[in-house]
Amino acid sequence: LWLNESFAEYLAHRACVAASEYADAWVDSTMARKLWGHSAERSPSSHPVAGSPAQDAQTALNNFDGISYAKGSAVLRQLIAHIGDDAFVAGLRDHLQRNSFGNADLAGFLAAIERESGSDLSGWSHAWLETAGIDTLHVHQDTGRVTRSTPDRFAKVSRPHTFDIAGFTSGTAVFRVTGTIDRATRKWPELLAADRAEVVIPNASDLTWAVSGLEPESLANLPDALASIPDAQSRAVAWLALIDGMHEARIDPRLLMRTLTMAWPLESNGSILGRVGNHVITRAIPVFLPPAEQPGGEEAMATAARRLYDGATSADHRLIAARLLAATSGDETLLRSWLDGIDLPPELVDDSDFRWFVVRAMSRRGLLDEQGIESFRRRDESLAGQQAALAARALRPTAEAKEWAWSELTGNPARSNYELNALAGAFWQTTDRDLVSPYVERYFTDVPGLAGRLGEDALGTVAALAYPLPLVASRTLDLSRAALARDTLSPAVRRSIVDAQAKLEEGLASRAAFPATG
Repeated sequence: LWLNESFAEYLAHRACVAASEYADAWVDSTMARKLWGHSAERSPSSHPVAGSPAQDAQTALNNFDGISYAKGSAVLRQLIAHIGDDAFVAGLRDHLQRNSFGNADLAGFLAAIERESGSDLSGWSHAWLETAGIDTLHVHQDTGRVTRSTPDRFAKVSRPHTFDIAGFTSGTAVFRVTGTIDRATRKWPELLAADRAEVVIPNASDLTWAVSGLEPESLANLPDALASIPDAQSRAVAWLALIDGMHEARIDPRLLMRTLTMAWPLESNGSILGRVGNHVITRAIPVFLPPAEQPGGEEAMATAARRLYDGATSADHRLIAARLLAATSGDETLLRSWLDGIDLPPELVDDSDFRWFVVRAMSRRGLLDEQGIESFRRRDESLAGQQAALAARALRPTAEAKEWAWSELTGNPARSNYELNALAGAFWQTTDRDLVSPYVERYFTDVPGLAGRLGEDALGTVAALAYPLPLVASRTLDLSRAALARDTLSPAVRRSIVDAQAKLEEGLASRAAFPATG
């Protein structure tokens, strides 16, 4: 897959930067693709980028994931940082010419790059392509040292990293140094010579595949300082560092929320705004914050979104803010006015997707009944409209709505794959956990039981969407582990449960490390 999907991912971003107006495509790669890829690397299903043959066709399909795409692309960027762009382009041209009428393989590609770069890449290939794992990079300003660590769950292999470190104070770049670390710790003299900075960001240009471990001083300064950092790529890396730290139970999710409140409404990059905001409402609040603090988290998101909406200077930013405000605001008057097309900016007046977004938000809060949902469905006979209406019905916080949704999801063979996805993705979105807790155990019997009805790829998607991730509890984990102990799960369901359970365990670890206050 590396010679196909990873190259497509890398070259798509490179072409956008070089030949279009989307000069910040790598920023979006950091916020969207690496966020996805880092999650895949943290899962037990992580695998090497290349050189690991699939056991069967379904295993190969399952590996069209954040490793093969996001990590594969990042490893190409790291290869270029390692040998230089000229050598990479020349080697790639040679490789394509030699194989223009035949099949290519990894060994042939590496041989072409070695010829042009004069480098032996066998060790590099073993470390980067043939071994799973992600390192964490730390910078110590006081000693001028850079350290590299690898989680115990991964094989110990020495991955060389070529990357830059940037320091910022009061919105000004204080220093930017580039170097390579090929061991656990190394002194960079340039760091000692540089002025001290309020915020220091390892891998600031995002040239390598690694977690950026921010030091305590940088973390403490981040809520006040992040918005003023002039480089969008460095800001994206800092946001990703916060999110990674939250997932690894190293950073309190409340720090992410505080940074959201202070820095996010001032952000100018649409990719950062959209990706961070979406991760906050889908993961940080429902999975990492303790239940008692989740209403406050939604209120904080709504306040930040209102600030962004009121100060937005572009239609894209207004749309991002409006969606997040609709998802988290308890202001019924505002939501009903938007549903009626009142007080909307021109670009949203005829936006049916946004109207359905508001319908779903109101349904989740119990502000719209089935008749109200049906009235909007009749106005939108498109497939997207039908699916949105199903999701809205599944979101309603009543026992009847949840029983109907579960019956449709697991017992109606007439439902299409897309309809099942809509039902599954909406089912657990409720603040009333007692309403859905009886379905946790049913998930582990009913959803695997769909194996005879759905194809493996479709079933894997449904199993991932329907997993009871928002019910972060030891009972959910026990049931999940018991399901994985069975030998009757289909490969797609097993992979989906493995990946979802890893996310559940992250939530449990974070709540244990940073328990509820007060």
